[in-house]
Amino acid sequence: MDYAKRQLKALGRISKKIMDAENHLTKIEDGVDEKKHRTAQHETIKDIKSILKHAVKVDKDEIKIMVHEDEGHKDSTENHYVYVEDEEGVIGHLREEFAELDKKLEELKGSEGYEVKAFLAEKDYLEKAKKILVEAHKFDPDDE
Repeated sequence: MDYAKRQLKALGRISKKIMDAENHLTKIEDGVDEKKHRTAQHETIKDIKSILKHAVKVDKDEIKIMVHEDEGHKDSTENHYVYVEDEEGVIGHLREEFAELDKKLEELKGSEGYEVKAFLAEKDYLEKAKKILVEAHKFDPDDE
């Protein structure tokens, strides 16, 4: 199994889910229709959960890369440098997108995103996702 390649896919999915969440937040900000507004809040929460799920995958694959180092066909570290180079672009986008998502979440007014804010306050999903990515050496919050 090429864990490095799987990591790159998971990083790409995190990036996509952040963009999805930002689009849903825009709908919340612009939303007049209460039904669409609530749907957008639920979709934002689903996107944030997905971000954490893929962050966990990145972390688990990082561990597997280290465990299988020097194990012949199981060792994906041989090609790891190729993906590390590819990851740089994705991680650069990830930093920007996390910063933008944080900004949009902060800008949500009290009643506009009450479900999203309550969800984040209770679960702290984005911080968990960032922490997992930091532990997997895939994200440096100091570069934000």
